Amino acid sequence: MRILSLFYGHDANCTLMEDGEPVVVLEKERLTRVKHDKGAMDIGAILEEYGWKPETIDVVAISPWIKPTLEGRLVQWHLEGETYQENPDFKKSGWRGPVDNRYSRHRINLFDRWYDCIAVDHHLAHVAGALFTSPFEKAGILTADGGGDYRNCALAYGEGNRIEEIEYGWGYEGRGKMQLNIGRTWASIGEYNFGMKRLESAGKIMGLASYGTPRDETVDALKQQMLYHPFSPFLRDDSGRFGIVPFDPKNRFAQDVCASLQLLTTEFYLEAAARMKSWGPVNRLVMTGGCSMNCTANTAVHKSGLFQETWVPAQPHDGGISLGQALFVWHHVFNQPRVARAWQPYLGTDAGSVGHDLIPYIVRFLEEGKSVGLCYGRAESGPRALGHRSILLDPRLSDGKDRLNRDVKQREWYRPFAPMVLGDWGVPSKYMSYIVPTNAEQVPAVTHVDGTSRPQLVAEGDDPFILKLLLAWRDKTGCDLLLNTSFNCQEPLVDTLEQARATWKRTGLDILVSPAGIEIDKTGACESRLHAKGTD
Repeated sequence: MRILSLFYGHDANCTLMEDGEPVVVLEKERLTRVKHDKGAMDIGAILEEYGWKPETIDVVAISPWIKPTLEGRLVQWHLEGETYQENPDFKKSGWRGPVDNRYSRHRINLFDRWYDCIAVDHHLAHVAGALFTSPFEKAGILTADGGGDYRNCALAYGEGNRIEEIEYGWGYEGRGKMQLNIGRTWASIGEYNFGMKRLESAGKIMGLASYGTPRDETVDALKQQMLYHPFSPFLRDDSGRFGIVPFDPKNRFAQDVCASLQLLTTEFYLEAAARMKSWGPVNRLVMTGGCSMNCTANTAVHKSGLFQETWVPAQPHDGGISLGQALFVWHHVFNQPRVARAWQPYLGTDAGSVGHDLIPYIVRFLEEGKSVGLCYGRAESGPRALGHRSILLDPRLSDGKDRLNRDVKQREWYRPFAPMVLGDWGVPSKYMSYIVPTNAEQVPAVTHVDGTSRPQLVAEGDDPFILKLLLAWRDKTGCDLLLNTSFNCQEPLVDTLEQARATWKRTGLDILVSPAGIEIDKTGACESRLHAKGTD
């Protein structure tokens, strides 16, 4: 059975799934090179690329929420039948119950053909994508983001191949029955107070939060904003006077606002986790939605003792919606069995394989203090680079963070870098979703100002090239981690070798490793590809 799943909101994406396994998961931004790109994708070209003919598609999964494209046109589905959004209780505050009325069956016209279609609620897609790619047979699920299908957060419970129950809004109504909106608050402060692009701001100012100290009065003001004015800027200056306050990242008060916002987010995550636990004997929790890219809040929940285990998927953001829709249709709607397992995140474009015989050369370049870009295999699905589209550096370099931020990434001075590591560090951080203490004296390039890092844990059964590289690095240096950051420079993650080579040439990145070999000369004036055999 072939499922075509489409999501055309920001971070637009599509999934081609055959018999419950993804053929490919593609984010539009990787193809167009526009960050968080939204709107319709060239599905005809994608089908052709992966050898699918329109007549071989059995069912189409969509999110029916219609949004304008960047060009101002509406993404209009040719759909028969009313969607689940027409149910009388769809917007009911504090609604909780089975998921039957949170998806709907239709006929949809694509490629001048009519297909069976399933429309899936936004947060239900987050829930399904998180649970069905996790190693848990049974779990509670917490999802929170800046909003989708008129909801900002939800709790759910699933077992086997079924999502049993969902509750929107975490049961919190408050004055005027307003919904808590964590994601919008982060984005609004980043946009209006710091002058950043809305969809990029939360990830940036999370890093700044560690430089500040929470203030009680600021936490209280932010709580009111989350509930009643999440689309607004923070309207209080250091003296307590009201008005729009432009923030400089170097300003202590700006840092304290971010720290206060982080504290409040963590408290709400702990409150939601406790509510999930109160539903019944749920010993495992999966966290998803864009807010679950907040590693500090995830870690607080993990270490709270409420659950035996927790998990965050590789694609908790909206870029994982199409995968969640497809998995929901396959398992829950079509009742197909599921084997609980942690999914590998490499579901995107295939750049080709790379030889393990290049590893000694990579280790040598890293020892020399050079930055190394990796582009091989299938691209990571999700917002984190996990080895296949990564930039690596020796984490022991005292100037490593500043050099990468300035010369390669060209980004803000305060933003930290993460490591890929060997071993068990006490958190299930397969996809850089939790924090651990690290030693700034030993690995300064990956230790944030608060003394932590968000690691990518690598072990047996993970990508063999990355595992072998880390083992070789440890054998050579005694260090069991490498700095790992996304292969990009003020752009989406590189997808193809051509994109990787272009980014390498226009930045201070030293070395490019790909299926073509190891490239060291950006001018092309001399042979730039080293192959391990017979190379000095």
